[in-house]
Amino acid sequence: MRMRGYLAVAALGCALALACLFGCDESVYIGDPALNQSPTVRLTGGPPEGDTTSYKIKFSWMGNDPDGAVAGYEYAMCDGSPGGFDPADTTGLDAWTKIYCTDSTFAFSAYESGEEVIVGVNKKSSYCRKVHTFFIRAVDDKGMRSKAAYRSFTAATLAPFAVIESPRNPFIGREQQLPSLVRFAWAGYDPIDDPWNVQEPESIRYFLAPHSLSIIENLNKRPEDFESRWCPWIPYHAPEDSGTSTVIGDDELLAKGFGYVFVVQAKDEAGAVTAVFDASQNVRVFRVFNPPGPLLSVRERNLGTYTFLGGNNRIQTFRVPGGFTLDFSWTADATSYGAVISSYRYGWDIADLSDPSEWDVLPSPLVKSAQLISFRTGVHTLFIEATDNMGTTTLAQFEMTIFPMKMEKNLLWVDDFYSTDFTQVLYAFPTETEHKEFWLKICGRARDFDPGSDVYVTASNSFREPDIEILWKYKNIIWTYSASDDVMAWDDMVRFTPESMINPARSAKFNYLAYYASAGGHIWTEGKSDSRGGLGAVLSITNQSFPRNLRCEIAGQSTGCAGDTSGVNSIAYRTFCVTVVDKVRPAPRIDPRMPTRRIDYDAMAYAFKDTRERITTAHLDLPDRLTLWSQVAKEGRFFDPQVQGFTYVELYNPTYWMRTIGESKQECFSPMYRMRARYALSAVNGDVVAFWTTKYQGVVADAPGAVDAPSVHFGFPLWFFNRAQVDSIADVIFDEWGISKY
Repeated sequence: MRMRGYLAVAALGCALALACLFGCDESVYIGDPALNQSPTVRLTGGPPEGDTTSYKIKFSWMGNDPDGAVAGYEYAMCDGSPGGFDPADTTGLDAWTKIYCTDSTFAFSAYESGEEVIVGVNKKSSYCRKVHTFFIRAVDDKGMRSKAAYRSFTAATLAPFAVIESPRNPFIGREQQLPSLVRFAWAGYDPIDDPWNVQEPESIRYFLAPHSLSIIENLNKRPEDFESRWCPWIPYHAPEDSGTSTVIGDDELLAKGFGYVFVVQAKDEAGAVTAVFDASQNVRVFRVFNPPGPLLSVRERNLGTYTFLGGNNRIQTFRVPGGFTLDFSWTADATSYGAVISSYRYGWDIADLSDPSEWDVLPSPLVKSAQLISFRTGVHTLFIEATDNMGTTTLAQFEMTIFPMKMEKNLLWVDDFYSTDFTQVLYAFPTETEHKEFWLKICGRARDFDPGSDVYVTASNSFREPDIEILWKYKNIIWTYSASDDVMAWDDMVRFTPESMINPARSAKFNYLAYYASAGGHIWTEGKSDSRGGLGAVLSITNQSFPRNLRCEIAGQSTGCAGDTSGVNSIAYRTFCVTVVDKVRPAPRIDPRMPTRRIDYDAMAYAFKDTRERITTAHLDLPDRLTLWSQVAKEGRFFDPQVQGFTYVELYNPTYWMRTIGESKQECFSPMYRMRARYALSAVNGDVVAFWTTKYQGVVADAPGAVDAPSVHFGFPLWFFNRAQVDSIADVIFDEWGISKY
């Protein structure tokens, strides 16, 4: 009995001793080690040995225990290859991390900067690399560890970069002038696995320093010399946008006339930092000055858009008819010098601008339009003021002279078709006398037309358009034009300045012909519309290739509908309701979607009436065909149909292009005549060459005898066509306008 108790106590003592000896060692097996075999592990997935790969890598592995089960795994990650890393990085249990799955994705650092690369659209970055080794070992159910499997590789990434976006610099890369208090704002980009796949960086930092000629060069060659200048790293999504902007000049003293450099650097989750410093990207060089004021852009729905800068701007003057409804709106921008707009105000007929009580409203950032107003008579001036957060202002002034609106007369012919009297042989162009006689005969079919007083010849008035007061004497206007390389008044009347091109030196002018139509006046326009003429004159001279989508490509063929869409305010789009303009003989559009265009195919043989449009089919007296005048179509003449068809033609909403770009016609565009091309295979066969525009058909002018009626446009000069057919067309139009003699 005593012996059995001793042995029990001894056994317990041994067990306690072993527990004390091995209890803190996780690799120890309680029992006989010879009875347990070590597990094994192998890497089944990951980059090839020595490969250069992304900084985010998925590894997979598989363990095996010949006499038990694998309970888990441990991994370690070290800088360097097996022959170059520090052995201490894998020594001790604290160097290893437990994991229980058989695959995982790990992020490795890549911060050693390499060669410069171009990413995105002309943005500069650099490749960053770092050599690493990944270790994995298995742990069995008895705590025994396997020999580690490992893989060495180079983690690589593209360095993040920042682009300073505000203040805007119109002269990229060059010194700009900024005020002594300026907010810099930037956007950060972190290319992931290729230059176009980007995310946001993890953090940014910046510094401000006096400018010197060598500072940017030294930043790129010896960035370590500038380490003490940087502010601490700021998370990209830090509160109050502090990771994407900062105000310079509130804590720093910026001296007027001195130059400075502001630099932004980004860091990504792999530890890579911006290593390229460029004045067109993340470096801004500036000199301190007093800004002139915000750039104020003012738009009136009919008068156009005008811009102003500072306080010494030219007063914009206009003469408009009584009852003209003035609809002014505005916006201002001070980002070019790092300021923000703090308030606007406006007032009519202010005598003392310093007296707050004379302004119509109190200063407010929300006041961006004036109440609609109209005047019957007199001279009235609108003042608009924009103020930035530094107290700098810009003042705009509009002086409106109001004249009585009459519209007492029936018809005005604006003769804007320039010619001379020459010996007619080929009939390629009318003489001055021939053209005048043709249109006086047509106008004579209107009631009360007086050829002595109801004709305005632009050539006799320096090719200027008729004064606005002349138009407002008439309820109806015929405007004939020729294409004479920007000489004709028609070109100046139609041409449109896109909003993206407006600046203090170039403003969108008042198109009073468009306003005349919106007030209930009726217009019949036609003329030589090839080359730069016709509604194609809405485009600038350097921007005339066809077909052209006026809604999306008013500022240039490559802008598309994601760019400047202010073309919807042009007279061609808004008043005439044309979406796409094309030519029989175009300056061809360079576009892979374009079909073959051949003048011998595309020239017009004749025009035929559109029988699908209600407003056209309602007029039974409209001739079914409009054919060339016999004198023009004779053998040997310039437009001999056997030699070539008629080419002085403009096309509207061509089917082939409307389908290509997925556009549909506007509701107010109503075809009257379509063209039959010389050959049926022509891409423009059957397209519209004459149409009604019903945009303002329901508006009745405030004038005696005025009626509601559409306006009409022909994309070719009618002088070249059958006289009896043209007379019938004129009678139909004058009947619509309520002025026909017949």
